[in-house]
Amino acid sequence: MNERACARAAIIAEIRRFFAELEFLETDTPALVFSPGLEPHIRPMRIGNAFLHTSPEFAMKKILARGFERIFQICRCYRLEPKSATHMPEFTMLEWYRAQKNSQAGFETIMNDAEALFESLARKLFGATAFETEARGRQDVARPWPRFTIEECFREFAGLELTQHLKTEDLAWLCVERGWTSKDALTHASLTRPGAWDDLFYLVMLNGVEPALAKLGKPAIVYLYPESQAALANLTTDSRGFRWAKRFEIYAGGLELANAFDELTDAQTQRARFEKDMALRRALYGDAFPQSPIDEEFLAALASMPPSAGIALGVDRLAMYFTGATDIREVLWQEPY
Repeated sequence: MNERACARAAIIAEIRRFFAELEFLETDTPALVFSPGLEPHIRPMRIGNAFLHTSPEFAMKKILARGFERIFQICRCYRLEPKSATHMPEFTMLEWYRAQKNSQAGFETIMNDAEALFESLARKLFGATAFETEARGRQDVARPWPRFTIEECFREFAGLELTQHLKTEDLAWLCVERGWTSKDALTHASLTRPGAWDDLFYLVMLNGVEPALAKLGKPAIVYLYPESQAALANLTTDSRGFRWAKRFEIYAGGLELANAFDELTDAQTQRARFEKDMALRRALYGDAFPQSPIDEEFLAALASMPPSAGIALGVDRLAMYFTGATDIREVLWQEPY
């Protein structure tokens, strides 16, 4: 018997109970879509003249625009990426959204939801908020979780001031000093190509920040990302004039589990970001990864969408975290094609 797949089934059942208790409406939107998402690096799967969605995000925001305030969805998503220990081209996603129509529901409230959900899942599976697995040792999901801004993560775990390394060359040579890349890799072409700074940012995350977060023994929330990584998130300006994306991610036991936004509702700004991302995709991949069409219906819906926040959480990785699996295949009933 696949015990970890059985635990995954219990996790999904508890997710539904949790959101029903909070009076969220479960939605069910099509997987076959006109526009699969416009992230520059996430490759969709094409079916004829349509695509399999990479996320139900666009469809769910259209529902928010129709006046619904609390919605969630558990669905299959599809991304044309190589199989690995933490990713399958077909995987299960949980997304939930809160609109601020009659109450405050910024991304801090989504953080609180996530903490409460993990506590609920731990009690369902183990009868307590603390548990132990061979792969990850003792974990405790009890609230409150540690919360770090990206700046604090870089300072505390990687030993660098992020705002002092906003030039690509500065961040590149720091990565060389730390042994995270080589001098030979830092060619003029690599440092001047579009998105080079963001690639180095994630190199620091992978080598300097994420290993430290994995040792905390409980989930952590990392928030306020660089402006260049806003995607569909609102921006905020701090007292020094630096602009940050109102976005957070959840890390737990060495796994990146979720990505959340304080949602952008300005259609003009969102269109400009889509166009910029498609230009980046074209510059990086050319004809090998064509542009995706912009969902004009989604942009039109933003005009009616109230201030909102939402999150996408990988259910298979969530099951890995709670069961101690080290390979995503361990929590699946069958491996996708």
